[in-house]
Amino acid sequence: MKTFEKFNPSKGCRFPSYAYWWIRQAIKKSIFKNSRLIRLPESVFALQRKVGKARMECIMEGEQPTNENVARRAGITIEKLARLRAKIRKPRSMQDRVWSDDGVTFQEITEDPNVEPPELSVDRLMMRQQVRDFLGILSPREREIIEHRFGIHDGEPKTLHVIGDMYGLSKERIRQVQNRALDKLKKSVSAQGFDAYFDLLT
Repeated sequence: MKTFEKFNPSKGCRFPSYAYWWIRQAIKKSIFKNSRLIRLPESVFALQRKVGKARMECIMEGEQPTNENVARRAGITIEKLARLRAKIRKPRSMQDRVWSDDGVTFQEITEDPNVEPPELSVDRLMMRQQVRDFLGILSPREREIIEHRFGIHDGEPKTLHVIGDMYGLSKERIRQVQNRALDKLKKSVSAQGFDAYFDLLT
C-alpha cells in the first residue's frame, strides 16, 4: 500500500492527520470517478487530484491547508479553487456550463439525458454509502471511533479525549482501538479492491 509506505513520522505529521486525508480523499476519488448520474471531464478530476496532493503536502510539512496555501501549491488561483469545489459539490442544472470559459454543459456529459437535476447533492449521498462500504471490514465499535476521530460524516474530527468521554473510556484506550482499526484497514485494503483509490496521494 503506497500511502502507508509513504508515511514518514519524521516529517512532523501525526498519522491520524495523514490517515484523515487518506480516507476522505480516497472516498472522494471513488465517488468522483464512479458517479453514474453525472460524469465530469477527466480534466476536472486531474485538477481535483492536484488540489488533493497540495493539501497533503501542506499537512506533511506542518503547514495549515488553508485555501491560500493549497491554491499556491497547486499552482492555481483561489478563485479557481473555489470554482472547482463548487463544480464537484453542489447540485447543478443540466444546462449549466462545466467551466465558464467553454460551452460544454452538464447535460452533454450526463450518461442518461433523461435524468432530472437532483434536489440533493449527488456526491454527498454517494459518499455516505461509500463510507459504509469502505469501513465495513471494521467492528461496530472500531467503525464508530474511526468515524468520530476523522470526521468522516460531518467533517469535524474529534479528539481522543472527547471520544473517550463519549464512550466512558480513557484516551489511551480510544487510541488503541483507533490504531487497531487503522491497522485492519491497512492490511485489508488490497483484498477489498481499493488499491487504485490510493493513487490519489502517490
